[in-house]
Amino acid sequence: MFKNLSTSDIASIVEQVTEVTRCSGFCVVSFDQRQFAREINFLVIEGEVADVSSFELSFKPKESQHHHLHHLATFVVNGIDILKDYCCLVKYLELADKTVAGCVVMLVNKADEVAPMAELALDLACERLNLALERTHTYKCPVINTNSHLNQKLELLNEIGSISKTGGWEVDLSNNAVTWTDEMYSLYRLPLGSRISIKASMSYFPAETRAAIMASFRHVISEGKEYCHEGFLTRPDGSTIRVKATGKPRYSNKKITHVYGALEDITEQYRLLETEYNYAAYLTAILDNLNDVVVTIDTHGTIITANKTIQKIFGHRPEDVIGEDVSILMPEPYAKYHSEFLAHYLDTGKAKIIGVGRELPGLHKDGHTLPIELSLSEVIQDGQRQFIGIVKDITERKKALEEIYKTAYFDELTKLPNLRTFENDLNKVLNQASSNYNALDIYCCLIDMDNFTQYNLSFGKHVGDSILLVIAGRLSEVVGEMLKVYRGFGDNFLILSTTPIDGSRDSDNVINSLEWELHKLITAPIEVDKLTHHVTAAISSCRLEASKASYEKINGILSFGKKRAKKQGPGSVLTLDKAAYEDYNRYNTITHSFQQALQDKEFYLMLQPQYNAAKEVIGSEALIRWEHPQLGMISPAEFIPIAEESDAIIDIGNWVIDEACRLLHECQQQGKSTRIAVNISGRHIVRADFTQTLLHLIDKWQLSPESLMLEITETTLVSSIDLVRERMDKLGDLGFSFSIDDFGTGYSSLSYLKELPISELKIDRYFVDEINFNDEDVPIVNSIIDLAHALSVSCVAEGIENAFQLEYLQLRGCEFFQGFYFSRPLPENAWKDYIITSL
Repeated sequence: MFKNLSTSDIASIVEQVTEVTRCSGFCVVSFDQRQFAREINFLVIEGEVADVSSFELSFKPKESQHHHLHHLATFVVNGIDILKDYCCLVKYLELADKTVAGCVVMLVNKADEVAPMAELALDLACERLNLALERTHTYKCPVINTNSHLNQKLELLNEIGSISKTGGWEVDLSNNAVTWTDEMYSLYRLPLGSRISIKASMSYFPAETRAAIMASFRHVISEGKEYCHEGFLTRPDGSTIRVKATGKPRYSNKKITHVYGALEDITEQYRLLETEYNYAAYLTAILDNLNDVVVTIDTHGTIITANKTIQKIFGHRPEDVIGEDVSILMPEPYAKYHSEFLAHYLDTGKAKIIGVGRELPGLHKDGHTLPIELSLSEVIQDGQRQFIGIVKDITERKKALEEIYKTAYFDELTKLPNLRTFENDLNKVLNQASSNYNALDIYCCLIDMDNFTQYNLSFGKHVGDSILLVIAGRLSEVVGEMLKVYRGFGDNFLILSTTPIDGSRDSDNVINSLEWELHKLITAPIEVDKLTHHVTAAISSCRLEASKASYEKINGILSFGKKRAKKQGPGSVLTLDKAAYEDYNRYNTITHSFQQALQDKEFYLMLQPQYNAAKEVIGSEALIRWEHPQLGMISPAEFIPIAEESDAIIDIGNWVIDEACRLLHECQQQGKSTRIAVNISGRHIVRADFTQTLLHLIDKWQLSPESLMLEITETTLVSSIDLVRERMDKLGDLGFSFSIDDFGTGYSSLSYLKELPISELKIDRYFVDEINFNDEDVPIVNSIIDLAHALSVSCVAEGIENAFQLEYLQLRGCEFFQGFYFSRPLPENAWKDYIITSL
């Protein structure tokens, strides 16, 4: 009927309307009964309308063209309404005499978010068809009565574009004229009606995006290919938005005459994705579900629907499983008993299958099983009970969990069980032993490589790792079934009896022979990178009565035994006996008593005066003592090394300094000035707050820095020379003096001794004891005195017990002296009286 208006022209108009209005429905243009029927049938056959396999057309007897089209439209509306998925919009094209020449039909999916725009799209399609027909001069349709009516529609379209932040554009290829909707100007923030060109509009995009869009634009012209790009648009005022740009060809007489499209502001969509955690979690959940199988079954277990993901996870096409029993997705015995489980639930309403997150095995079409997570819920659909199952393939999750488990419970390098597994296994053995009426023991062994850190530094960590791998393999081969090897911290290994052992001689023999076998295996040569390496390890073991053991106690005893073994020298094997357990208990008591001892004032000071050659008091040394309420007197030689293993030595050191300062202040109150030497731990002096704390105590007791002599050991100098030197230089500038205690027992370097602000060297009593009555020289003592003179510092000898020692030291040039020959260490009150009367 409209011979001058081609099908391509009509299709172009419909596509343009769909693009500009963002309507995802579609239009069918018909001009007579047969053409209308052909169009509808074509859509059905091509699958454009979902779930219409039973869709058929029927015609009423001819009365008028209007009548037939009315019935056809009514049929379409009713048919689609039955499907409950689509709605149908119809608009008639009338001739000047009001007779119907055709109609435009639009089918719109009700779930489509832009469905409310469909009616506008339909109106606009009719109006553009009318304009196209007017240009042919063959037909004038009164669907649009006036230009003002069209303007109203266009204004509405612009308003909708503003709400949706979507602008429309069109380029006439005959003259490159660009036409924009109002929203396009708004998106660009350009004055409405401004002249715009293709080049100018593209200049607001980054170079890469601009090049991509222009390349796609050329493909539209040359090949008719549609495009869609996302990118950033920088507007004249400097603001930037994220946009989606689309373009399509428009045909006339089978030639592309125009390119049109839309520009959508998608900034807000991305903002919502990036700003709220809940939004992100929600969207993530949605995305996860897109990868899940969704299956609906009836009360007989028959599959009613299945989505396409079922093929990806189970290997079945959706159409192949519909009508089948859901048990085809289950391995045995689940498949066998599924119908019984379902029937039981239907009868009683009780079942474990309803819920979220149940892990089950699934059966793939090829026969292999896979781990799945099933979420099952019951719904009522059209009065019938149905079950919706969401199935997630958790194969990768299981693999990840296995990796996490390996990481958590196994050592990455040696693949041996790690400390966490050791703790779990030990607790299992303890529980097993506690359920047995017989007295059973727990056996543990700690193997700690000697000097392995230095080994790594010398040969490289890869060599160290290779050696540990060899050791791990050797240990695993020799332990047998009753024992298990674990990788501990760093360079040590643990061995545990996986079952409690009795006190028989046989078990003793097995353990004793094992430990020496371990020693031989560890010390055997190891070849790495064509070099032969020899390593040693300290082996400490313990055997405790299970009823008295715990993970913490065994771990502590093994650490205690390792320290003892290390003191015996490289490659030592130490089996802790009953006496060693008592030593450990004493060690443990001391370790946990420091803070309470400070609070309860169990520590106290003894002071031993120091003298010059004229036997005049020139100062004193503060000596700490500890009387424990249970253990009695504890020697400093015993508790100071234990305190240095933790920050307890810091608190003790601060207490000693504070007490020494108090005594000096009390002497000053009596008009007597003297000096006290206090021992400073290496762990204490390197503390960042040491200087500040020392100055605070000096200020608290109104003393001068010269009142204190700070004694540090050679070991402290060697272990942290750079940091100690920094502290000493700063404190020396403030007036403090330093003494090197126990000189000659460490490994001091003369090159840095002369650079330190020291005032004196102390000769350890060990060397003074070598001075006897046979008139033989003591070379070390002589050397220390000579070195002190060479460094222009004083020399103090401690531990002098007789006149012969004093005379020898005086003759060699030693200036100051300390020992029982002069005075034993004095309690503070006796010392104050002595100082007051002596000065």
